[in-house]
Amino acid sequence: MKLLCVLMLGMVFLGTCGTGEDTDPRQDGAGRVAQREAVFNGAYENLDAAVIDRLLSDDFAMVYAGQAAPKDRQRFIDDLGQLRLVFPQLQISIDSSRVVAYQDQFIVQGIRTFRWRANGEPGTYRERFTNRWRRSGGEWVMTKAKIDPIR
Repeated sequence: MKLLCVLMLGMVFLGTCGTGEDTDPRQDGAGRVAQREAVFNGAYENLDAAVIDRLLSDDFAMVYAGQAAPKDRQRFIDDLGQLRLVFPQLQISIDSSRVVAYQDQFIVQGIRTFRWRANGEPGTYRERFTNRWRRSGGEWVMTKAKIDPIR
């Protein structure tokens, strides 16, 4: 009788468990992009150019609202080193964000706040960001970041 119960229970489990192929690749991608976005945000706060360099695509562009020329990957990374000199106590908090699937990419939209102390005076700045991520070479890389200041 015990054997029959174990066999029946096993059949129920086998019948209710899906295969690994049943998982939605878009959902898996959204989770991976959210993880990489978190790594990017941490590296941005620490002004860690080496980590950010690994997260950006070769054709990365940073577009600022109201500015004609975007920053390319190298210029963005080079500017990180200058920020540490100007804002030695920089803190960046992500106030909100969401990951949205779009065709074969993911878009992360959110708001972040920069806080710092310079010459003994505190400062803050808020911006809305839209980051595009695509799969390249087996990894999710950021291809574009669009920045809009919040006034």
